[in-house]
Amino acid sequence: MLWFDKVCSVCHGSDGAGKPNQAPPLAGSEWVMGPIDRLIRIPIFGLQGPITVKQQKMSFPSGMPPIAASLADEDLANLLSYIRQAWGNKASSITPAEIRAVRTLVANHPQAFTPEEILQVPEK
Repeated sequence: MLWFDKVCSVCHGSDGAGKPNQAPPLAGSEWVMGPIDRLIRIPIFGLQGPITVKQQKMSFPSGMPPIAASLADEDLANLLSYIRQAWGNKASSITPAEIRAVRTLVANHPQAFTPEEILQVPEK
């Protein structure tokens, strides 16, 4: 996955294991394999604040920037589907229509989400 290799792996690692003081793991992450409506918000708007991943509380000084804000829906769907199925992750693919629906729903969100805001998104 070219986009992952060029952009995401810098912080999350090519193996999805994350990097201390940079980014949490994607491999085995409940955030990656959980509800897609929650996951989609993160690369579009970014994420700020401490986050618990795999029962470990983590804090990252700069948070995650909105790396996919201008990425086409199809490209973002492919990227998120890739991380949901790489490194032993076993979760469903994400479609461009699901990306569009979330973008439309949260189009006016003013800033990066916090983990607490993401967890308030209902599971479908």
